[in-house]
Amino acid sequence: MKRRDGTKTSVQDIITLLKCTDPDDVPTFVARDLNKLPPVTFDHVDVTSLLKDIVSLKASLADVQRKLETSQMTVADLRTELNELRNSVALTGSPARVSYVNTRRGAGCLDTSVTSFASAVLSPAPIAASAFRAPGVQRSPAPVPAALPRSAARTTRPSDPVVTVSVPTAPPAKPVAVKEKTRADDDGFVTVQRRKRRQRSCKNRCGKAPSEPNENLRAAKPNTPVYISRLHYTTDAEDIVKYVRQRLKFVPRVQLLESHRNVNFKAFVVRIPTCYLPQVMDESFWPQNVVFRRFRGQVPPERTKT
Repeated sequence: MKRRDGTKTSVQDIITLLKCTDPDDVPTFVARDLNKLPPVTFDHVDVTSLLKDIVSLKASLADVQRKLETSQMTVADLRTELNELRNSVALTGSPARVSYVNTRRGAGCLDTSVTSFASAVLSPAPIAASAFRAPGVQRSPAPVPAALPRSAARTTRPSDPVVTVSVPTAPPAKPVAVKEKTRADDDGFVTVQRRKRRQRSCKNRCGKAPSEPNENLRAAKPNTPVYISRLHYTTDAEDIVKYVRQRLKFVPRVQLLESHRNVNFKAFVVRIPTCYLPQVMDESFWPQNVVFRRFRGQVPPERTKT
């Protein structure tokens, strides 16, 4: 920016330009290196912004005080109403007794209304006084008695005595068993223990008496089914029995498995005693290329030949 006369600019011209220009049109200058800026002290604080903040704080504080006074007045009114309700309950009776009375049919005011109604019916003084009045005296309207409940009107008559109603009291509350709280240690942890299982009275037991090999009463040996496959189609169940008997000195039960597909090999299930299972599951026990493993699932029932 240069002067109109063509001379060089000065600082005064820049200040005049900033004062005459609208603040919204003045660009915002940003420092690239903050370390080169001078430090800001309390002398550079804008007092106007602080005064605005103080004024807003005072206004908000006054609003809070006004709301507090309103709430205190509301609490005082509620306390007054609560005291009035307590006094009215103390005059009418205990709440435990009123809870057993059907107030819709007028049973709540039976003790007081019955006696007042009976005394009003039995005293004919107002009727006699109104019959013998002077002719110049105006008659005042007779007071209308308050409407009484139907139950009181039915039970009270001029010739009947006053009836008192006994209201059943509340039954005594049963004592509630309080569970003992789990005790925690000094660090606040609770030790959790597993519940002990009930000992079954009909638990199975095993005998320990020794038995001879030729004795008829002896325990059966548990068997494990073993699956054997990829055997030649000419192999029979008797061939497997002979093979196992030569190796284990035991005659197993062999069952032929029928395939749902047309295959050129046979598969069998051999029931081996569990004590011989490690030997049978060894790869050196069976011939080469014979597939074997423990049988999966349930063994199919044997078909009877007809």
